[in-house]
Amino acid sequence: MTEHKPIQDPEKFSEMNYKYFEAKLFSEDTSKEELEEICMTLGHLPTKKAQDLLQKFKNSKRAKDVEWLDCAIEEGKYLYLSSTNEQEERDLLALKLLHNKDDEIVELMGKRDEHDYAIRKMKIELEALDELLKEDPDIEIEILAMQSVMQFETGKLEEVEKNMELQEKIREKIKQSINTERYKNVDPMYMANIHFDGEVW
Repeated sequence: MTEHKPIQDPEKFSEMNYKYFEAKLFSEDTSKEELEEICMTLGHLPTKKAQDLLQKFKNSKRAKDVEWLDCAIEEGKYLYLSSTNEQEERDLLALKLLHNKDDEIVELMGKRDEHDYAIRKMKIELEALDELLKEDPDIEIEILAMQSVMQFETGKLEEVEKNMELQEKIREKIKQSINTERYKNVDPMYMANIHFDGEVW
């Protein structure tokens, strides 16, 4: 395997360097060793161009020649997204919070579906009880009890829907508050594997 490289200085790489890397990566004449050297360099170059080039190469037929390509891509992404000042640290934490909010909203969606399912079942059962009431007036108490339970479930459903709406609005405001340009289009799912000091996981 190619020797591990330190983090590369983006200032030392011009547009010509990227064009050269791209030409070599997609040339059939490029040796396996050259491919590994370029991927190792790009994996330690914290720029979007380096990330995009590695992703593009991953879909090429030569990608299999670099067995550790996925590791290079992951390491490159980690370096690219690492914070370098207080604003970026704050925005990276906001991105983590977006991921948490997504989990919270999905959980609320599950609860909403549970309450909705319970209500729909009770409505069908109440229809049957209403028909039976014509034959047996004594079951009215059963109907009243079920109506009470359904009212409770309806209240819980409305509560969950209201909370969902609030959490979605909070999520949107958090997303809008991210000022670091390179964080704005990052999939919050990526943050599942990023942990902060003091975070319980």
